[in-house]
Order: sequence, then C-alpha cells, then structure tokens
Amino acid sequence: TTGASSRLVTVDRREVDLCNQAAVFDWFARTRPQVIFLAAAKVGGIVANNTLRAEFIYDNIAIAANVIQAAHQNGAEKLMFLGSSCIYPKLAPQPLREDSVLTGPLEPTNEPYAIAKIAGIKMAEAYRSQYGSDFISVMPTNLYGPGDNYHPELSHVVAALIRRFHEAKVSGAKRVIVWGTGTPRREFLYVDDMADACVHLMKTYSSPEPVNIGTGEDITIVDLGSRLN
Repeated sequence: TTGASSRLVTVDRREVDLCNQAAVFDWFARTRPQVIFLAAAKVGGIVANNTLRAEFIYDNIAIAANVIQAAHQNGAEKLMFLGSSCIYPKLAPQPLREDSVLTGPLEPTNEPYAIAKIAGIKMAEAYRSQYGSDFISVMPTNLYGPGDNYHPELSHVVAALIRRFHEAKVSGAKRVIVWGTGTPRREFLYVDDMADACVHLMKTYSSPEPVNIGTGEDITIVDLGSRLN
C-alpha cells in the first residue's frame, strides 16, 4: 500500500502455493494488496528447462493466471509481471528489442518456460485492454546476486560457475569444465539494480508494451568464466 499506512508484504512459497488457485484467491481477498510485483516463477538453467518441461510450463502458467486474475478481482491498482529474455525468438536481431516477441521460433531447450512467460505478458495486455487494469510487464536480463540457486544442475550460469570454481579451489583441481563452446553472449544484471529498475517503472510506466531491463552490455560465457576465475 501507499501513504501513511504503507507496508510491504512478501509471500513465501511455504505460505501460499501460487499454483493453487483457491489459496491465491483466498490470500488476495484477505490481504487486498494495492500494488503487486509478480516475480514468482519456477526457474532454472539449461538442464532444468530442458528436462522439467511439463513442470515449467504448468507451474508458470498457473502462477501468472492465478495472480493476475486475483489482482483484477480484488481491485489492485497496479501489477508488474516479470518475464524473461527467453521470450524472444532464438534468432531475434541483437540487441533484443521488445517488438521482436512472437516474430520467430523460440529456443527449443527452454520453450515451455518461454511460452508460459509470453502467456503472462499477453494476460497483462488483455486485462489492460478489456478491464482498463494498469498491468505492465518487464523483461529482466540474466540476474545474479545473494540468494541465488547454486544447485549443480538447476542453477543459472553465474551461480553455476561460482560453484564450480569454489569446488575446484577446495579440491585443488587445476581445470574447471564449462559447458558449450563459450561463445554465446549474455547480459548480466545485479539483483539490486533490477529491483531499483522495477520500482522506477512501477512509479513511472503505464503501457501494454513490455520493457527490457538490462545493462546494455553483453559478454561471452568464456570471458565471464575468466573474470570469475
């Protein structure tokens, strides 16, 4: 909420299962949040995306559908849906532009996650169009920072590399294996900078078009590994 009685409410997954429509609707009816940052998602790296395909599409569609509908039903003033840069076609022109969405095939390995995120973006657009809801979408680039997931198979690249270098140091290994060719380029953003951007856009932005959030600079995976070493 805002004003003199403003308070920040966070919802732990142990408190509310966002895939459970009844639980989500009940929480929104009791809490009636005024402004919502929808950052919850089932996420992971290449292996997780490609092997848990059913879980990734079901859970992420369910989260978006339940929270966006509950926000509408309970008169939320504004909602921000966080998507992902993987919504863009595999061969989209670089740097990625917001108008590239749905202009070509997606990367096959994370297609279920991307489709679920596209569904969330289109839901926000549809609720704005039909109901006049002030729902917006932002696309973060690859994030890193405290609280990251360091699972050996389910983590994203920065956390995965940090874990491998740490384990190599502890074991005395002279080499660290990095998957792939190392040539793909990725853009990385610290989580606190992402949070600042979200707050800024929540205050200043109101339009159906999604907004990319990033640093504007990319780096190859092999160069990233060299810097983290």
